[in-house]
Formats: sequence, C-alpha cells, structure tokens
Amino acid sequence: MVYTDIHLPLMGFIALDWCLMIFALGVILLRFAVRHRGARLIPGLPTPVNSRAAILSDIFLTTSWLAGMVLILINTWKNHLRFKFRHDDPAQLYYGVPKHMAAHLLYVSWLSLYFIYISLYLAKAAFIAFYYDLFFSHSKKMQIMLMGTSIFTFLTFMVQIMLLSFWCQPTKLNWNVDGHLCSAVHNLQSVTISTFTNVATDLLILAIPIMIFTSLSHSLSKREIYGLVFVFIIGSISITAALARFVALKLIEHVPRAEVTHTIDIWALVEIVASLIAVSLPALRVLLRRGSSEARGTPSDDGETRSSSIGSGTKLAVPKDESEALGVDTANVRLETVA
Repeated sequence: MVYTDIHLPLMGFIALDWCLMIFALGVILLRFAVRHRGARLIPGLPTPVNSRAAILSDIFLTTSWLAGMVLILINTWKNHLRFKFRHDDPAQLYYGVPKHMAAHLLYVSWLSLYFIYISLYLAKAAFIAFYYDLFFSHSKKMQIMLMGTSIFTFLTFMVQIMLLSFWCQPTKLNWNVDGHLCSAVHNLQSVTISTFTNVATDLLILAIPIMIFTSLSHSLSKREIYGLVFVFIIGSISITAALARFVALKLIEHVPRAEVTHTIDIWALVEIVASLIAVSLPALRVLLRRGSSEARGTPSDDGETRSSSIGSGTKLAVPKDESEALGVDTANVRLETVA
C-alpha cells in the first residue's frame, strides 16, 4: 500500500489553517474571560485565576498560540507561492516551485518545524502549570509526579529540537536540492523517536488528572464525569494526530521523494489546535453547566457550596459563586480537617 498526500486546493489549505487557528483563539479568549471574571470576584487570593502558576499557564497558552500562528503564516506563504506556479509543467517544478526557488522554500519549511514543537510543548507546559496550581499541595506523591512530569516534558522537548537540528549533517542537507535531501520529519527512525517521546509525554500529562479524579469519582456528578471524559477525548486527539503522521510516513518509507508535505502540515495543525482547546476546556466547563441549568430552569448548583474529598482526612469546600467564576470545582478551596 502506497500513501498519497492529502489532496485539497492550495487555497483550501490556507483557509483550513486560518479557520482552525481562529477557532482555537476564540476558545482561548473565552477561557481568559471566565478566569478574569473569577479574578474580579475574589481579588488577592492565591486562586487558580491569579496565582503565579495560573498566570504562567496563561502565558504558556498565549505563546503556544502565537507559535502556531507563525507556523500558519509560513504555511500560507508556501502555499501561496505554490499557487502561483500551479499551471507550470510539473516536470520543471521541485516541491511545487521552480527549482531555483526550492532551496529557499525548503529552508523556510525546515525552520517552521521548530514552531510546531514549540507550540505543542508550550501547550503541554500550560497544562502542567494548571495542574501545579490545582494539585501541587494535594500530597507529596502528587508533588513528585508533577515535578517528574515537568522534567520529562522538558527533556522530550529537547529531544525534538535536537532531532531537527542534528539528524541531518551537515545541516544544509535539509534544503539541499542538488543532491541528497535529508529531513528528520521524513526519516522513519527519527519520526519514530519523535512520535513516541511526544505521545509518552501526552500520556504522562493525562495521567495526572486521572489520578486525582479517581479519588474524587464518588463525589462527582455524572455531568462532571462526562465533562472530564470530553476533555480527555479532546486531549487524545493530539495523540491520534501524532500517530497518524507516523503511519503516513511508515507507508511511504520506501517511496523515493514521496511528497507528504500537506499530510505533515495538516496533522501538525490538528495536534496544535487540539492541545490549545484541551488546555482551555477546564475553565469553560462552567459555561456548559450554566447553559444546561438555564435550559431546565434550575440553579446550576444546589446550595451555596460544593464539597468533595481528596485523599484521606481532607474536604474541599468551594463557594458556589467563586467556583462558577473559575470554571473548576477545586478553585479557592478551604482545607478542613475531617475528624
């Protein structure tokens, strides 16, 4: 079986790129709006809205989106350039452009790969910072888990950067059009290392809330459980996208100069957008809860506080208004010793 690249008009690729990133921006802005409202209601408290870890999470999320936009701008430039030569003789083109322009296009494409991993790993860092804010004081075991995950994520990020920088030597082979063309993202060995370190990082990050919410499962409503499952599903889309890229490259392993540029670009974008949305969703759960409650004509929560137990001997009491403003039930917690 031989894989063929995704077929879509070049202007269609440009439109798809921008639509997905604008949609991700809309979700991010909603997250900021919900969290900002919580910060106004409870100023001065180290809540998940205004703590250092939460602010750092917002910074990571914003810069992740900006890095993704750099990738989109480069892809837009590449596809627009190819569009100009769409009617030329394919035999005279190299990666969709005249050969004298191909080296520059490949050089810029190589640089754009860095922004894929910068965007992806900044989104992972935003997730981890969010977890630090909610769960770091939970237990010694959770502190070790969070610190270990942070270190592992940084190390796997450095693996991605080193693969891009040093897999092809000399480096100029990444844009060589006169001889052997080398690329870390087209080499199956390099892609195998990249994919499985990336997926391992995602699985480790997803394992943190699973550990916490397993202990909370007896106190969560069905709606909250469904919401958490939905967040995990969105987060797993990035894993699926990474594996899809790997499968595509596996299928063209022995096909010389197989063009899978669009496959790599599309799945990379899906992975980035899914990560951005997954980071933003926990803070947006309050909007879904309110909408459901208003449709039924009932309050979003019964009583003025929500309480749940985490671990042994500790109960979390969350004021209703503050919890809704934050969009997470573990926000602004008051620790009470349970006899």
